[in-house]
Amino acid sequence: MFWNLVANEIISEEWQPNVHLQAFADDFIFVISEHTGAKLKATAQAALTKFQNWNDKHQLKVSIEKSTTILISRLVSGPRAKWDNQIIKRSTSLKCLGVIIDNKLNWADHLINMKTKLTLLHQKITRIAGTN
Repeated sequence: MFWNLVANEIISEEWQPNVHLQAFADDFIFVISEHTGAKLKATAQAALTKFQNWNDKHQLKVSIEKSTTILISRLVSGPRAKWDNQIIKRSTSLKCLGVIIDNKLNWADHLINMKTKLTLLHQKITRIAGTN
């Protein structure tokens, strides 16, 4: 309950119209939309700075190792986001609430992952139940 009160403060914060912050439990995701790489970098960094100030205020820690950015754009290489002067690693896909989202939004990575999980589950069930 305490976490909900603390997290609600940042979620209800006033963000730019092209910045959306979503939270689930202790995970946060920003969705930021801009027309140019320069604007994207400025908007993203401003949002992260605001988020970092909230973290510092409540003495919270962000795991830079677990943090990821994904660029869904025609830009060949977009701007890099930083947290505490450390560049946040970029990936071609990320997992959010069990769904794998890739930079082309085509669900291929998610379907491959689901197939692998289902194959392993089927093998385990077959071992337990037998072939009959």
